Amino acid sequence: MILTYLVFSAIFLLFSYFVYHKIVRRDYKKHMKLSPISYLLEILVFGIHANSIYLILPTQWPNFPQLPDILSIRIISAIVFAIGVVILLIAWFGLGTKPSLGMDENKLRTGGLYHYSRNPQLLGYGIILIAFLILFFSSLSLLWFLLYIIISYFMVTTEEEFLEQKYGQEYKAYCNSVPRIF
Repeated sequence: MILTYLVFSAIFLLFSYFVYHKIVRRDYKKHMKLSPISYLLEILVFGIHANSIYLILPTQWPNFPQLPDILSIRIISAIVFAIGVVILLIAWFGLGTKPSLGMDENKLRTGGLYHYSRNPQLLGYGIILIAFLILFFSSLSLLWFLLYIIISYFMVTTEEEFLEQKYGQEYKAYCNSVPRIF
């Protein structure tokens, strides 16, 4: 199982790198926005990652494994999960759905949660994943979370390159005053 997950992880990282640093980057440079294909590939990358936890959980997709018997772990995980969902939703709706999907908007948005983090949607989702880490902690689940950090990095660096090209000095000033994640 460990070898299978390591092989999957290596292939998945190569696929993710190709999606962000080749296809998405090309669309940003050529069209100054995401194409429908790039957008679907981004969803696919995160969808594959989210479902890849089933490679290490003791259950089959789409069933959810039995929760740990320790009540404090379940409570802490639920609180962390709720915090992540709140951050994700506030960031998503604060930015608006079209800009969140890489479409529309000719104005750099820096208000709301984007005043504190350049990527609060990724932060919120990452916190949700930490809730799963708390529930089902293992070295493989830690690797699963690390994969999220790496694919997020691929996405963020590609987007930052585009945003700097699109907004120039305004985006550079924003980057100097607001951290990438937190």
